[in-house]
Amino acid sequence: GAQPLARARQALSLANSLPAAQPLEVFSFTIRKADDTDLGLNVSHCEDDKVLCVEGIRADGAVESWNRQCSTGAKPENAEKVVVLGDKIICVNSVVYDPARMLEECKEKQLLRLTIWRGKGPLPEAETLVG
Repeated sequence: GAQPLARARQALSLANSLPAAQPLEVFSFTIRKADDTDLGLNVSHCEDDKVLCVEGIRADGAVESWNRQCSTGAKPENAEKVVVLGDKIICVNSVVYDPARMLEECKEKQLLRLTIWRGKGPLPEAETLVG
């Protein structure tokens, strides 16, 4: 009688490895700031100062309008890409794991490609983020 159980367990582990069931751990999106708006994020340095931690999202900032677009469902695949408190910004454009330079990019550039990490455990390898 041990056979069916083993088969069920195998099916279960297969289900667990399907990406659809996993919440997003790392995602990127490109955001454009309007001329007179900033990114609208309050961030702090954390994780041994390699990343920027999202502490607050200000109304009328670029991220807030990105979040609005994601949640209104114009692009359903972006629904998971809403930025939430506690998200870690690990890469801005091509700057990885350098919070001071990431903040500079956020201030100086209008077009920003942000990579967000909300996984548990070790941070992703820098090489996998820029490419």
